[in-house]
Amino acid sequence: MQLNHIYMGRIGSYLLLFLIGLGLLIKPSFSYATRVDPATIKTAAPLKQDTSQIKLLYQSASELIKQQPVTKQQLNGAAKLLKKAWMISEATGALTWKYKIQLLYGHLYGQSKLRAPQSSAYENAIAIAKKLGNESLEANAWYQYYQNVPDTVADYRNKTFYLRAEMAYRLYKKSAKTFGAHYREAELLREMADFHLEEENFDLAISELFQVIELDKKYKLPRLPMAYDLLSAVYNRKGEMSKALESALQSIRVAEANHEEVYVTYLNRVAAAYEAINKPQESIKWYTRSYHQLAADDPYIFIPAYMIATQLIKLNQAEKALSLLKNTWQGVKNRADDQANFMYLGFAESYTALGRYSQADYYFKRLLSPSMSLSNPFRTSVFFSASEFYFSQKKYSLALENAKKASLNQITMTLPRQIRLNEILYKIDLALNRPAQAIVHLQDFHRLKDSMLNQNNLEAIQRLQIEFQASQKENENELLRKKSQLQSQQLNRVQWIRNATITGLAFVSIVLVLLYGRFSLKKKLHNTLVRQKAEIDLAYAELERNVEQKNKLIEEKECLIREVHHRVKNNLQLTMSLLNSQSHYLEDKAAIEAIKESQHRLKSIALIHQKLYQTQNVSTIQIQPYIFELVEYLKESVSSDKKIKFNQHIIDLELDVSKAIPLGLIINEAITNIFKYAFQNRASGKIEISLNACGQDEYLLLIKDNGMGLPPGFDYKRSNTLGLTLMKGLSSQIDANFSMMSENGVTVSLRFSSKEAAEPFND
Repeated sequence: MQLNHIYMGRIGSYLLLFLIGLGLLIKPSFSYATRVDPATIKTAAPLKQDTSQIKLLYQSASELIKQQPVTKQQLNGAAKLLKKAWMISEATGALTWKYKIQLLYGHLYGQSKLRAPQSSAYENAIAIAKKLGNESLEANAWYQYYQNVPDTVADYRNKTFYLRAEMAYRLYKKSAKTFGAHYREAELLREMADFHLEEENFDLAISELFQVIELDKKYKLPRLPMAYDLLSAVYNRKGEMSKALESALQSIRVAEANHEEVYVTYLNRVAAAYEAINKPQESIKWYTRSYHQLAADDPYIFIPAYMIATQLIKLNQAEKALSLLKNTWQGVKNRADDQANFMYLGFAESYTALGRYSQADYYFKRLLSPSMSLSNPFRTSVFFSASEFYFSQKKYSLALENAKKASLNQITMTLPRQIRLNEILYKIDLALNRPAQAIVHLQDFHRLKDSMLNQNNLEAIQRLQIEFQASQKENENELLRKKSQLQSQQLNRVQWIRNATITGLAFVSIVLVLLYGRFSLKKKLHNTLVRQKAEIDLAYAELERNVEQKNKLIEEKECLIREVHHRVKNNLQLTMSLLNSQSHYLEDKAAIEAIKESQHRLKSIALIHQKLYQTQNVSTIQIQPYIFELVEYLKESVSSDKKIKFNQHIIDLELDVSKAIPLGLIINEAITNIFKYAFQNRASGKIEISLNACGQDEYLLLIKDNGMGLPPGFDYKRSNTLGLTLMKGLSSQIDANFSMMSENGVTVSLRFSSKEAAEPFND
């Protein structure tokens, strides 16, 4: 914020003309005040006459600087006046005036685009404010420093620019007493939150924005909707879409309630939130509102026009999108490049959707030209759309090139576009025979898609809960109102009976009339109670329906979890199939063996998920049939002409998934190693597997063979082979004691607890 200037009176104007006549403003260059050493600042009280002279010189310089447009001659003159004012304030020790002069120097250097002297001037003002011991003046100097000195790339990287804002904010927080000071406090904190958003420190940004909202509400500051708008952007980047939507809508509500302008930014933020949760109809509604709020010839109308077009294309209305873009383009004559780029991308996407590739190619070549200067988020959108364009023409190499560029910054894209990008990458990898990359992108595709699905389910559950709570509250309020009416009627009846009794002692006829009236009132009350009972029954029936809906939602949630386990099992089976396919093209026996071992590990995990979706319990499995099935699989899959006999003694035990998966992997590794090493020079062998209880909630797993045993001097604790590393790591994960003994073969023992695991296993 710029300094508040004081307009000169008639005497000041005459003095200014007099100084110009003396030639103080004629020289083509001016010298700047040197940096102030705080130790040399004088504290003597200035004379009243000198103070008036300083004030007049300051006002004259200020008038020259604030001229629009300001000339170099005027800036030279202002510098001369300030230098004179500074010399007088130095001589008289007028610290407050020295502070003001340094701030005006900062404004002067800013007009002259001299960044280094400008920074020095503000640092001088800060030093003087500290000497005065005035935190309000120091806060103002830091604020001017932050607002007026342009930041460089170095300032941004080393956080110098941010630290100025932080210093100003901390001082305002301590010293703010006026409305303007509190406004700056909130403004600085909001900009700090914006900085933390760019750093992706989302939690800190959210905390700061809630503090801004509290300040705005406490002091009734303007621009409260801006805080909600930025909060929506933070939640959007964080991936919490329901909160992003709520904050965006809140910015609109607050702006309308406070009779503030509903900026196009707020409308676009709501539309973007709906777009992120894949609700194109709602998104179009809000983008259309933004579109109509702008003038038809305003270049910024290109942005909502493009956004509406993208949503129409999603709804398979590409012709309608193209028509909108053409009409908007014709309405704007002065087309700025930054805004026109949105239209070029809109035309390219529309023509792609319509299959008119030659016309789309014209716009994509223009946008992808090295001469085009595009922001990172917009460039990411161009790469994404270009990958769609080339993929639709089966130009897979070009599609892959652009999709990879888009994926580097896909955090800036909406969730539906991220899903589509990973789907495209998966299909390109399949087309280019890249199975490993295809698996990764397929997993990312399902993860993002499941994330959207879970988010939509959560949103539906929350909506139903809110509707249920609102309905329940309304019913309770209705019952309270009727109860109050009943109590009021009863009080009136008691009062009426008392009055009737008193008068009835003297007048029998009146008593008879009152008795008839009492009978009528009872009948009316009875009818009222019958009606209330019917309403209560109706409310109870509604409550039962709501409970039934809630139970249905729980069942749907369990079905969804089983579906997740089913998908995980299928993905693991797909991965095993791909590994099997890949092994057919390999000749290296070690590589083939490594792939087979990976297949065994994946199978041990897949069996867990298969058991989970086939049973009612989605969090635990019966370990006995699982181990039997795993051992049978390993016997069949490990090709060997040796006669290996298995003895299994497994107790009936139910384990949590976080225990079962590591246990299965350990069994897989142990048996695989036995097949590989234990019976190398023998035609037969025996393997014993046992799982027994050895204490309260304590169990012991033993896997023993009668093979050749461990090599002499072999220390399994120091061994770094993959199999042993996996077994030791998995044992540590479930807080188990792992050991190996070599006596008449090798015995692997694992002692573990059935209670909570150290960490959940992510498969």
